[in-house]
Amino acid sequence: MIARRVTRVLAVLALLSGTVFFFQGIGVLPGSFMTGRAEWAYIGASLVGVAVLVLWLARPPRSSGDASG
Repeated sequence: MIARRVTRVLAVLALLSGTVFFFQGIGVLPGSFMTGRAEWAYIGASLVGVAVLVLWLARPPRSSGDASG
């Protein structure tokens, strides 16, 4: 339970970092050595994708006590 929470917190931090990297890479967020560099846009998009995947894998298990079965 604690490990899942830590994993989710780290994944959210990676998601936020990846978003910043992406927007700096495409030139929307200026003021960094990453601004306007396509490789940072690719790194950011990859980081966002991995973070979303980790968040999806770390989601809470579904309850098996539903009334549909």
